[in-house]
Amino acid sequence: MFDHLQLLNHLSIGIAVIDPEIKVIFWNQWLAEHSMISSEAITGRDLLSVYPGLQKVKFLNKIRAVFDSGQPVFFNNKVAANPFPFYSGRSYIEKKLIPMEQTVIISPMNDPAGNIEHALITIFDISDWISNQKNLLDSKQLLERLSHTDELTQIPNRRNIMDRLTEELRTHNRKNRPIAIAMLDIDHFKKTNDAYGHQCGDMVLHETAQIMSTLLRDYDAIGRYGGEEFLIILPETTSEQSWTICNRIRLTVQNHTYRYNGHKLQITVSIGIAAKKAGESILPDRLIAEADRYLYVAKESGRNRTENKQSTMI
Repeated sequence: MFDHLQLLNHLSIGIAVIDPEIKVIFWNQWLAEHSMISSEAITGRDLLSVYPGLQKVKFLNKIRAVFDSGQPVFFNNKVAANPFPFYSGRSYIEKKLIPMEQTVIISPMNDPAGNIEHALITIFDISDWISNQKNLLDSKQLLERLSHTDELTQIPNRRNIMDRLTEELRTHNRKNRPIAIAMLDIDHFKKTNDAYGHQCGDMVLHETAQIMSTLLRDYDAIGRYGGEEFLIILPETTSEQSWTICNRIRLTVQNHTYRYNGHKLQITVSIGIAAKKAGESILPDRLIAEADRYLYVAKESGRNRTENKQSTMI
């Protein structure tokens, strides 16, 4: 036959038994190790006098509820992450004190006649589980971010920026506000790659993306559309306003000195803008096609230009 007390002392969970006066009747080895209070030292003592902090989580009310109703109650980590001031076993590995995340269950213990004689307190260390869940969540968020971000430029990728455009056009149509987009292309990008190598080209793409990002407003959006092309979304922006914003980007790039392996490079961009007034409805593909048309005009007119409907009419 097994010695039941010896068995309870070998469990990797905390087991305590208390009477209706909240006095400790049993305190297993796991609890002794994590509390640093031996079974002999705590047996017969009021648990709340040993751990007065339990009052903050209404521990006494929970105990009374068990004795009154005969139903178990519990604390999960959302209600009280650390009801007993123990430290996780991970503390030994990481060599620093880490509060133990716990699930605590208080269950009634009946005598042979069916009367509730004691309450059983079971304490589970769920610190590793919580840590693993956090790591999984962090990994999920990282994967989601990576799936929406262009790895080279660290701005939204094509899929992400197109989703944003669809969303912004819905808002444009629903709220009757103006909107503009711009297609931006780095001039003579192939020549840069051929002259200095693809790593230089990567640097130019990344640095240009960062320059544009710093010049846009909080509610604007930019994404890498493909190759050396970028799509800029300018919500609630008129044709005139969009030209001012985009031309500032063009001039900033033109005046910026790119540096690679001791070389100084001057880079320019061409920009085509499509803008819609409040009340004008249009599909994403048609709006992009219109911006592309003005981008073509900018390139055919000598590059390093910002073009839209108004500029081509001058």
